[in-house]
Amino acid sequence: MATTFNPIDSLYARLNAAGISTGFARKVLPAWWDNAVALTPSGLQQAQMYFARSFNIDLASLAQPKGELQFLGAERKFKLSRNVTQADVFVSAHYVTAMAKLALHGFKKTQATVPLDPVALRTALLRQNDCVSLAALLAWCAEAGIPVLHIDKLPGKKMTGLVVREDDRFAIVLSKKGTPAHHLFHLAHELGHIGHGHLKSNGFVADQSIGGADTGDADEKEADAYAIRLLNGSEATYSSDTVLRSGAELYRAALTMATREKIDVGHIILNYGNAQNAHPLAAVALKSIKGESDGAKVVNQAFFKAINTAALSEDQLDLITTAVANSASL
Repeated sequence: MATTFNPIDSLYARLNAAGISTGFARKVLPAWWDNAVALTPSGLQQAQMYFARSFNIDLASLAQPKGELQFLGAERKFKLSRNVTQADVFVSAHYVTAMAKLALHGFKKTQATVPLDPVALRTALLRQNDCVSLAALLAWCAEAGIPVLHIDKLPGKKMTGLVVREDDRFAIVLSKKGTPAHHLFHLAHELGHIGHGHLKSNGFVADQSIGGADTGDADEKEADAYAIRLLNGSEATYSSDTVLRSGAELYRAALTMATREKIDVGHIILNYGNAQNAHPLAAVALKSIKGESDGAKVVNQAFFKAINTAALSEDQLDLITTAVANSASL
């Protein structure tokens, strides 16, 4: 008995050639999907539409029976570590862009402006918060209409953060694992890209690594400086007059300063660890901070609290839910 050829196999092969594994591609299809649906022309077109929407691919190129897939044209900026190429993160950036576009459907159409002066934003946040914490900054983004979500599993190499611009609206996606203090700096950095207008048109800034202002990239220097001033009120590099021999000592010293200066205690600890090359000590000190230790969970809980799910179709909501499902239990 002859085996029926299914044209969706050709789609999977072309996605594979573009850097999207068949296993990952199947995850963006709805739960009810059966590959037999693609045996009809309308069913195949439906699969093409799902893949185009999920990976930011030009639908016309997917509809062709063969040939290289074309991702949607946009302004693309890649901020990469040494030995990482655009090809390494290209597909991941477009997948994240697609999810960010979907998220924007669930937020108000007119966004508040991210101030060019980070101290102005800090001042506004401190009117209602003890410091610029991750929770406080996420709440401000939600009120401003800027979606912020965390996606851990990507089809290619992982990025730390990405800003998407779509029709003069912005969304932010974070991807690396870390504590709320890590994600606080990453979010502040991405807001710096928005505040400084680093994206002039529809597209994305993909930060494969954050905190690399010493690489000489002008945008990264501005985004890092924005984050530091937003979180501290001024340029700040932390040290200690005494030798800190334990994580508990570092935590206590950081907490004293955090309370006095209205700065997130986790940020002070990370700042100290980076400045003094004391990363293991900082990692231990972070464990003394009370509350949720998984930054991804904090981000996505705030995201689902802010998004208007009624504004999304069932398929759109399923795509976003699937995208964040492996970031943290919600």
